[in-house]
Amino acid sequence: MTRGDIPGCAGNMTHNGAFRSAILACALPLACTLFPITAVAQGLDPQLQEIRTLIREKRFPLALESLRLVARQIQDLRLESVAPAFPAAPAGWTALPALSLLEEDEIWSNRIAAQRSFVAASTPARIDLTIDVHTPFGPAVALSFNPIVVLGDPLSRLVPIGSEKALVRFNPDTGEGELRVLVGRETLVTARGRGIPAPELLIELARGVDYSLLRRASGL
Repeated sequence: MTRGDIPGCAGNMTHNGAFRSAILACALPLACTLFPITAVAQGLDPQLQEIRTLIREKRFPLALESLRLVARQIQDLRLESVAPAFPAAPAGWTALPALSLLEEDEIWSNRIAAQRSFVAASTPARIDLTIDVHTPFGPAVALSFNPIVVLGDPLSRLVPIGSEKALVRFNPDTGEGELRVLVGRETLVTARGRGIPAPELLIELARGVDYSLLRRASGL
């Protein structure tokens, strides 16, 4: 992280006093207000206290590194909160642990991007199911649900998924398929399959997602 990466701290600060003042102005509110009572309940309070001490002692590089580690832990907690929304593995398939897809520079964002992969027991088939809360791709994906766009692609169709609607595209020649469900405007569920015999596997998985949990997760 550079000085320009810190919200409210961008600029050409070459003077040590100005830089230290900016770090104090930015890091302390972040430590005190970005991580609320829920984080404290998860055992992060000692780390936040340590960050305050590092700032008072003007050990700013260590304070920033500690903030980064705490932010990563917060994102891990958010991942744990959406992991139960993933469906169980279909018969004959194994579900791998859910993983975070966030890049390092996204740990400060409100986005939750998680993936669980499903592998077949007797074939090399694989399905990757992702849940993307506060996704930046919502508006673009919404355009792909336009019926005119769907009619223009013979491999695509719209399928009901409970109260939601899914866009399914499957190529029988390659065994590759993709399913997308846009929940509200900012939560995207995507299932991508390779080596699968039919798109029904994607549809089955999508119908097993806990969409009510995802709607609640949009507030996390």
